[in-house]
Amino acid sequence: MYTYEKKVLFSDIDAKATMSLYGILNALQDCVNVNSESIGRGIDYMMEKRRSWFAISWNIEIKRYPKMFEDIVIKTWPYDFSAIMGFRNVIIEDRDGNVMICADSIWSLVDLNTGRPARINEEDRHGYDPEPRFPMKEVPRKIAIPSETAPQEAYCVSKSDIDYNGHMSNAEYIRMADEFLEMGVKPKQIRVEYKNQSQYKEILIPYVSRKPECVVVCIKGKEKDDIKAVVEFRL
Repeated sequence: MYTYEKKVLFSDIDAKATMSLYGILNALQDCVNVNSESIGRGIDYMMEKRRSWFAISWNIEIKRYPKMFEDIVIKTWPYDFSAIMGFRNVIIEDRDGNVMICADSIWSLVDLNTGRPARINEEDRHGYDPEPRFPMKEVPRKIAIPSETAPQEAYCVSKSDIDYNGHMSNAEYIRMADEFLEMGVKPKQIRVEYKNQSQYKEILIPYVSRKPECVVVCIKGKEKDDIKAVVEFRL
């Protein structure tokens, strides 16, 4: 298990002075990346090998939102590997060890030269010591897209959205989808399924379905069948 301590700062919060959805996903991903760096499997190593871990899905349960200036502890560990995927938990605790946020994630190892999944070998697993899965309710990896969704205003991918892999950062889809929640609404669960990469200056169109218990945002390219990501908020 890798442990990373952090103070919730002004850049992490929303209008209620609690950690924003965007801040939460960034904190989870930061812990994963610092973990990889700590065992010599960070960005430089992966770029040299021309391989990278891409998130396929997140299932995030929020029991309590961290407050501004609160000290939090983020922990992560892998719990399983398949031939081409890794499975990882990340949790956020308060200083007393109470779990505020728990997350289950699935990652695909991708060959950067071909853009296709690569087989995970012993070298790829080195340093990642699996531990038991955190006791969360298991959910399907794929998110059901409602039959009726309403298209929203188009969005152009900007330079600030692009990460080191050359495509739109995973957290930016959360930030886009968050715009379709009512101001002040704090979801209890967030699920994200990533399908296709979004490139700089690409036009994205969110399609939204709202129900009392959940909001689903399907983010597509200009072609309707080009689904980039699906975000589901359970309220």
